[in-house]
Amino acid sequence: MDARLAKLIHDYQKAVESTLALMRRSGISMPCGSSQWIESDIPGSGRLIDGSEYYKHGAGCGVCFSSGTIDFDFGAQGECNVFDAWRLVVFSKNRLLEYGFLSDSEVYKCFDEAVGESTLLPLDFDLYYVAGTPRLYATDVEFRDHDDLLPNRNHDPVLTLYAHYFLAADLMRKNYEKLNGKWSKDGGLNQDEGVDFRIYFSSWLGFLAVTCEGFKGLSVRVLLTQNRPKMFADLTVFADPIGRLMKQHADTLREFRNTVFHLRESLAAARSFFAPDANRLSWSIELHDAFERFFREYRVLCEVHYLLHERKGDITLFKKQKRKKLKSN
Repeated sequence: MDARLAKLIHDYQKAVESTLALMRRSGISMPCGSSQWIESDIPGSGRLIDGSEYYKHGAGCGVCFSSGTIDFDFGAQGECNVFDAWRLVVFSKNRLLEYGFLSDSEVYKCFDEAVGESTLLPLDFDLYYVAGTPRLYATDVEFRDHDDLLPNRNHDPVLTLYAHYFLAADLMRKNYEKLNGKWSKDGGLNQDEGVDFRIYFSSWLGFLAVTCEGFKGLSVRVLLTQNRPKMFADLTVFADPIGRLMKQHADTLREFRNTVFHLRESLAAARSFFAPDANRLSWSIELHDAFERFFREYRVLCEVHYLLHERKGDITLFKKQKRKKLKSN
């Protein structure tokens, strides 16, 4: 690829990444794909926190800075380091000589040559990316300050553990307890309810086991005291009891989980976990409740931190209130 074009593409991609970070800090959510962006309820135009004006269009956005305009489209899967020749020309307007180009047509010519030699590859919607380079997705763009220890919401492994595994356990537990209450009230369940009861019960314990493994793998106490803002160290009062509870039966729970998410070869693990004298069901409830308290307090501190550091793109509190207001209208 022509070295001049390579430099222009590099600068354009960095400018888009910085623009997306600014949009996130301004409270604009990043899409998982171009369709989600098109269908989003983000205002068609407005101002970002630095006063720059943006305008939403189709699968992308344009942002007007004093130094020039950044225009970009998202790829079908939310890629953001993609481009076309026209956007490169818009980006380099009045600065072509800085990149060694004498005219717009020279940029287009170099671009076509790069496509012809396959150093630029087509993605979708007439967008291209540099061959041999990884895709950058809008949801992965880093926008926190360099000295901010709390990861972006999408990158926080504690919130990932909560959203993808603990909430699954919580949903299964609620469904199990609902049917358990019906069983106690009616003296039994019909065949379909019995099947659902078994699925909910085993899935609850299976996802609870995965939550335990994730909690242990994250070394949560170390994470809270060394890899998070200072106020998060106070959460050890909620994390430490979980560690103590896990030591009691986590290994047996893990063995039972293997029979839930893998083809069961025998009933040995289930019989061991539900041994009459082990009292592991009440232990599971106590452990689940301890996780619930920890995640609740962690999420509250995250929201406080987002507010204090003006990380509008991570805040969910006001977004939930806005959705409720829209529904009521």
